[in-house]
This record gives sequence, structure tokens and C-alpha cells, in this order.
Amino acid sequence: MCKETHLDSSNQGDALPTRNVSFRFGDLFPGFEGDSRTISVPCYQDAVSMPAVARLIPKREEGYVFQEDLLEGVLDYLSAPMNDALYIFGPSGSGKTSTVHQVAALAGWPVVEMTLNGRFEMTDLTGHNTIIRGEVNFVYGPLVRALKYGYILLLNEIDLADPAELAGLNDVLEGRPLTIVQNNGEVITPHANFRMIVTANTAGSGSEESYAGTRLLNPAFLDRFRFLESSYMPQEREERLLREQYPELGAGIAGAMVRTAAEIRRSHTCQEGTTVYMTIPMTTRALLRWAHLCQDGEGSPERIRQALDSSFGFRITREERVYLHRIFEDILGNATAEEAQGRDK
Repeated sequence: MCKETHLDSSNQGDALPTRNVSFRFGDLFPGFEGDSRTISVPCYQDAVSMPAVARLIPKREEGYVFQEDLLEGVLDYLSAPMNDALYIFGPSGSGKTSTVHQVAALAGWPVVEMTLNGRFEMTDLTGHNTIIRGEVNFVYGPLVRALKYGYILLLNEIDLADPAELAGLNDVLEGRPLTIVQNNGEVITPHANFRMIVTANTAGSGSEESYAGTRLLNPAFLDRFRFLESSYMPQEREERLLREQYPELGAGIAGAMVRTAAEIRRSHTCQEGTTVYMTIPMTTRALLRWAHLCQDGEGSPERIRQALDSSFGFRITREERVYLHRIFEDILGNATAEEAQGRDK
């Protein structure tokens, strides 16, 4: 715990840190026990005297399971950015945004966040003039707040934005000061603790299939990032997560659910053979939702089928949904037969 001595009264009430503190990886993050490397983070822990800052620190999610490769890449970037920004790409629901949130929650590092879209403009990030108590005031946007006070700026769905608008970030990505023309030419010098992380479903190459609206981003813009690929958990890890959170399902059903999700993902990424092409993958998020909905029916077959449709099936075509249920029934039947053979032995 450390005491902050400065509050900015001219804008949103964000605070400047007086010093940084260092933590060992192994002291903060599950899976890194014994790792002696350190990460230096701004000291914003005094939530009582700085409620405006405390609200920016993500809430810790108990029991969150990190994917070690992704976690290590995020920690490497935060501790030694080397004048880069970080670009995390991968399929929907694979943990891109949640990993950043949980790292920041454990480290106590404030995050300002925005999800971009096709109507994004740079002024959404820099700020705008507004009338407060009869006077015109400039209100800082997420970029300026992160840049000025040393927060993490998290931009989701970066590949949905107009590349021409994103070019406005180039100077900031180079480490140069930001000039806010709308605020009488105010110059914001990047804080040493400022970090920019973006997430997307593609690596900036666009997609005409699964992720509608994604765009081909400018190579000069992308050259300012280091890249991390996010993927779904290995099946054994995902099954362990499911069984830990929903032990009442039983090993057979939990395993069949995970293998069903894996098969749907395979059918989504591989169009060869005679299987039905699945237009969207089943994410870990959808898998956990399926397990959660199964609780109400005490694991009855009918409830499992209804929960499968509610959590995922109704998002796909009727043909895909028939294939989805057939996959699950086949996998569950095989698992049941294997269990019976094991008992007979």
C-alpha cells in the first residue's frame, strides 16, 4: 500500500503515481510459482483516497485460469515494452481481453478501455468539448487519460476500425507527445507507465468468412506492434476447468462436452472431408454457459440438449444444429461405452 500525493482537479480526478512497486511473477500469477522475474507497476492501491483510480482497476475473478503462453507474453510486454504496443489476436472467446483484465487486476494497474467499430473516430479516443455548469470544458478521452497518467489503454476489436482513423495513433505508438488541437493545442507527453494493448480476431489481414466487418490494416500501423496469438485451451485443461466449476456434471458428461466443443472448432477451421462446415466455433465462454445451464435439470439428457441449444445451437443454421447434436450424442455414447468396458474389466 502506498500513498498518492497528487490529484488532478482539472479533469476526471485521476491521480499520478508517486512511485512504482515491483512484484515477482511467482508471487502474483498462478502457474508461475518460483519464477523470480519481476514486473514493475504503478502504485495505485490506495483505493480509499483515490476512488476515481480504483474504479479503473479491473475486478479480480476468483479461480480464473490463465493460459501460460499468453500470460507470459502479456507480462513480458508490460514489464519491458521496448517502445512497442501489443497486438493480441485469436478466435472469439479465447481469453484475449480477460487475460489483460486479470493481469491488471492482480497487479493493481488501472485500465481504460474502448471497443472499436466501423464508426470509430480519433476524437473518441482523444476527447471532446462539453458544457459543464454553463462553461465549455474539454473532457479527456481514454487515450489521453492513459497517456497522461500511466494507465493501460485496451482497445478491443481494433480490426473493425477504419485504418485511416487508426493512423492518428502512429505518433503515440512512436512514443512522441500527443497534441490535442481541440484543447488549445495541449501537449501530452507519454507517461513512462503508459501501455497500449489491442485485441482482434485477425492479425490485421481482414476476414471474409467468420468475422464480418474486419478490415485489412495498414502495414505501417501494424509495424509498431509486437504480436501474440491467443487460442483455446488444450482439451485436458478445459475439461479440468469444467469439472472444477461444475463437479455435479460428472467426468463423462464434462469430457463429452469438451470434446464436442473441440470437434466444432475443428469443423470450423477445416472444411475438408464430408463433415458439415460450422460457421462459428464454440468458445470456452459458450462451453461454460452450456455447463451452467445444465445444472437446473440435474444433468438429464433432455436438459443437456436444451442447454446446448440455448448456449450455442440457436446461433447456427438448422443443418449445423442437427450435426452439433449428432456429434455430442456420438461422443457421449462412446464415452459411456468406454466407461462400461472399464467397469467390466
